[in-house]
Amino acid sequence: MQILHISCVAPPKGGGMGAVADQEVRSLRQKGVEAWLACPKIKGRSKMEHIIELPSVGFGNGSFLLGLVPSLKNADVVHLHYPYYGTAEEVAYYKKKGIIKHLAMTLHMDAEADGMRGVIFDTHRKYIQPKVLSCADKVFVSSLDYAENSSYKSFLDTNAEKVIELPFGVDTEVFSCGAPNRSRFDIPSGCCVVGTVSVQDSAHKFKGIDLLIKAMAKLPEHVHLLLVGDGNMQSSYRGLANNLHINDRVHFAGKLSQEDLVCAYRTMDIFAFPSTSGAEAFGLAMLEAMACGKPIIASDLPGVRRVADGAGVIIRPNDLDELISAIKTMSEDPVRCKQHSESALAKSFKYSWSKHTDMLMEEYRKLCA
Repeated sequence: MQILHISCVAPPKGGGMGAVADQEVRSLRQKGVEAWLACPKIKGRSKMEHIIELPSVGFGNGSFLLGLVPSLKNADVVHLHYPYYGTAEEVAYYKKKGIIKHLAMTLHMDAEADGMRGVIFDTHRKYIQPKVLSCADKVFVSSLDYAENSSYKSFLDTNAEKVIELPFGVDTEVFSCGAPNRSRFDIPSGCCVVGTVSVQDSAHKFKGIDLLIKAMAKLPEHVHLLLVGDGNMQSSYRGLANNLHINDRVHFAGKLSQEDLVCAYRTMDIFAFPSTSGAEAFGLAMLEAMACGKPIIASDLPGVRRVADGAGVIIRPNDLDELISAIKTMSEDPVRCKQHSESALAKSFKYSWSKHTDMLMEEYRKLCA
C-alpha cells in the first residue's frame, strides 16, 4: 500500500498542519507502510527521504503544486491536509478524472484573515469548499466538537458515514517531565514562568500572543513570559513589550530544536493557550506541554476545550481580564497548580501517535479493499 500525503507546509516550516502531516508519514513508515509527504519546495530544508518537494506557484500558505500527477498515479491513497487553497482544487479535479484512486482528507481548521484575504477565504468556503469536500472518500477530524462548530458542519450533517474522529497524538517519551532550566532562557530564579509555543507570524495572529504580553503588564513582577517561536510578527510583539515597559519580563526564545523545546516546556510553570478564534482547532503545543506535566490555561474554543478539559483552567476567548485572573490565581496557588499538573500529565497519555496511526492504516485498508 502506497500513501501520499499532501500539505501546504512541512518542517522545518512551523505550524500544526505540517507537523501533523509529517508525523503521520513518519509513523506510517515506521509501521512498514510506503508513505510520502508532498509539499512546496522551500530554501533551507534538508533532504529527507519521506518528503517529496515540488515547485509551486504560491500565495501565502496556498499554492499550486507543479508536477504532482506522477505521485498521484502511484498512490493507492492520496491524503490531503485541508485547507490547502490552490492544490485542493487540483486534487479534487484529479479525483474526478480518475487519476486519484482513493482520496482521504484531514480537516484541520477554518482559515481566517483580515481584509481582502478574509473575503477570499469566505468566498472559497461558500462556493469551492463543498465541491472539494464532496470528492473525499474518507474525512478525518481531530475532534467532532470542532468540526460541528466550523464551516465543515454542513458537510458532516450530510456525509456522516465518511467522517472519522481521529485526535492527534503526542510522543510521551520525548515530551516528558523534567527539571526546569531558567538560566537557559535568561530567566531569574524564583520567578513564575508562563509560556506558550507558536509560530509568530501574521497567519497565526489568532494565537493570542499580544494578549499574553498585555497580561504581563498587569501581573506581579515575579511573573515572567517565555515565548517560543519566530515569524514576521515577532518585531511587533517585541515592540508591544517595550511600550509596556516589560522587556525584562518577556523572553523571546525563538525557534528551538526539539531538545531545547522540551527544555522550554519544562521551564514553564504554566502553559497558556489563549487563542482567539476558530482558526484554532486542537492545540498540539498544548498537548506537548501537558505531557511535560504543565497545567493549562486555554480558551473555551471548540476542539481546544476538549483537549484542555480537566488539565487546567478554561477561559473565554479574547478576554484579557479573565486571562490575567487565571494566571494570577494559578501562580498564587501551588496546591491547585500541582493538581492541574498531575491531571494534565495523566490526560496526555490518552493521546497516542501509535494508536492514531493504527486507525489511519485501518481506514486506508478499508478504502483499498
